[in-house]
Amino acid sequence: MDGNIKAVIFDFDGTIADSTYVWQKVDADFFSARNMSVPPDYVEAISTMSFYSGAVYTKEKYSLPESPEEIMAEWNTHALYEYEHNVRLKPNVKEYIKKLHSEGIRLGIATASNPEFYMPVLEREGIKDLFSAFADGTSGARSKDYPDIYILCARLLCAKPEECIVYEDIIKGVISAKDAGMKVVAVYDEASGDNWEKMVKIADEFIMGF
Repeated sequence: MDGNIKAVIFDFDGTIADSTYVWQKVDADFFSARNMSVPPDYVEAISTMSFYSGAVYTKEKYSLPESPEEIMAEWNTHALYEYEHNVRLKPNVKEYIKKLHSEGIRLGIATASNPEFYMPVLEREGIKDLFSAFADGTSGARSKDYPDIYILCARLLCAKPEECIVYEDIIKGVISAKDAGMKVVAVYDEASGDNWEKMVKIADEFIMGF
C-alpha cells in the first residue's frame, strides 16, 4: 500500500458485506404489501440516503399514510433477522482487513446504514474491534450524494482526505469519495452492476473481489 496512505474507509452493504439481497427482499415485501412492484429507479434513489432520509423519501414519493418512523419499523422487522443471523462478509474481506490492521492502517466504516444492521455482522465475524471509526446513518451527515460522510470518517480516523482510500460499490459513493479528495477503489457488486463501467472510469482502481 502507498506509504502516504494512513487510513482505509469501507462502505458496508455490497462492498464488504454480501447483504444487498436483504434490501432487495425488504423492498419487494414492502411494496408487495401495498400492491405495488418495486419502482425501477427506487433502489438507486435511496442507496445513498440515511435510513431516516430513505423513509421520508419513500413516504413522500409514493404518498404513503405511514410516518417515516412506521416505515423504518417495518423495514427493521424484515431486515434485522437477516443481519443478525445470515449476512456474511464477502470472500477474503476478513483476511484483508486483518492484514491492513496488522500493517498499522487505521480502518473506518462509512455507510448510510444504521449500527443495528452492520454491527452484528462485524461482531459475529470478529472484526469489529479492528475498526477505529464508524460514520453511519445516525451521524447526521448528508446522503452519499455528498462527500460529508467520508470527510467525517477521515476526521474520526485523524487522517487527511489525501491520506485515505475508500472502497465503494455504488457510483454515487465513488463520485462523492473522489469529491472528498480521497483515492477510491470501486468494488463490484451485482446490485450495482449496471453502473460498473462508469464506476471503473471514475475510480482510481477497481476490484471484482477481495
